[in-house]
Amino acid sequence: MTDLLRSILGRFSRLQTRNITGKQFYAEFFAHCSPHDPELRSTHRVVLKYAHDWWKDRFDTLGFALPSLDVNEVLDMMADHFEQLPMGAMLLPGPAVAGQVEGDPLLNQILAVKAHVQHLGDSLEKMLQEKTMMVVATTSSMSELEGPMDELEEALLTSHQP
Repeated sequence: MTDLLRSILGRFSRLQTRNITGKQFYAEFFAHCSPHDPELRSTHRVVLKYAHDWWKDRFDTLGFALPSLDVNEVLDMMADHFEQLPMGAMLLPGPAVAGQVEGDPLLNQILAVKAHVQHLGDSLEKMLQEKTMMVVATTSSMSELEGPMDELEEALLTSHQP
């Protein structure tokens, strides 16, 4: 292990064990690791020439091309994204959590989960009631079509008989 690394680790250890303050650590670190120290420059470089030094690039003159997307492609991606969410999911507030206790985070978390489960149960019950009403309306419409379908079937059967 190099002396520089040993010295840096020693300083970090002293800071972690609270033998020195943050200000002392800062002062010692930058006094020892000065960027103007010729020894530090010559012997403590990990990579002599780093090929991916993006921090030295000027981003205003790079001229890299941004991906060109058609407006229709963006609209399609957005539509696909929002199809995955239930309608208005982002507009609905979360359930109200009542009865929280100050200073007991575990109990508060349990109460929040209970409120959320209650909210989901109420939403599910409402959705099932709506679906049940739709099924009732659909079955009544289908039962009204039973009579005309029977008459049509009889007419077709009689038309094929000689």
